[in-house]
Amino acid sequence: MLFKYSKKDIFLVIVCLLNVSGFLLAANYYHGLSSVMKVILGVAFVCFYCTNYQCVSHNFIHNNFFTNDKLNFVFSLINSMAMGLPQTLYYQHHMNHHRYNNDKPAKGNETKDISSLYRYGKEGKEEGLLTYSFIGFFRIDLVSLAKRNKGDKRRLFYVELISVLIFWCVLIDINYKFFLMFYLPVWYLGQVAALMENYFEHYGAGVNDRKRDSVSCYNKLYNFLWFNNGYHQEHHFSPTTHWTEIEKVKDLLPKDRKIVDGAHFFNFPRS
Repeated sequence: MLFKYSKKDIFLVIVCLLNVSGFLLAANYYHGLSSVMKVILGVAFVCFYCTNYQCVSHNFIHNNFFTNDKLNFVFSLINSMAMGLPQTLYYQHHMNHHRYNNDKPAKGNETKDISSLYRYGKEGKEEGLLTYSFIGFFRIDLVSLAKRNKGDKRRLFYVELISVLIFWCVLIDINYKFFLMFYLPVWYLGQVAALMENYFEHYGAGVNDRKRDSVSCYNKLYNFLWFNNGYHQEHHFSPTTHWTEIEKVKDLLPKDRKIVDGAHFFNFPRS
């Protein structure tokens, strides 16, 4: 049996492989692309990044895809290349988020969730969307996250880091202009998109209440395309439930919680 929880995880693996192979192809044919095609590809890769964070890497963190540990190890390396960051860094960042989910600090204190919308907010309010998203990545202490990895995870981190650096060297060798003028801007905007999505998933939700501290949306198309990512409150309440089963958790939650129509994007701040 190849997959540990569901054969449907193959689609998440495919997204990862398309991300990596797509960059290699784009680097190879970069000089022949028109400006319009470069913009279209750029938008597509930003969407790939966001999908990786929210769906691929996210689900892999909570439920490793394969029954074989060696396959999980290999996937960690490949997905680190796709993300442009070691998977274990995101693991530490995300586990911190789950532990303290968007907490609101007491006056004068700092949030324990390093990705909390309240961390850099003023007067006890959530930070604005644009500063949270566009500055957020530069606020993350990657060295501190790396140091949280212990034992096997620390060793895995170093191998993932080497894999990312090798992948970057390959892209530079194929076309250094592609790397500087396309890859790096797209990589940064991918981080921005992932942070924006996290903002939408928590903006306006309750705090310090495990049944009301996130935002869900139940549009069928959105959840089909994004592997049930709309069931976000359900996920925070039961993080180890596989994405194919997460819909069942809905009945365990109160109805007086924040739900948005369509997609998380429609939870856009109104003021």
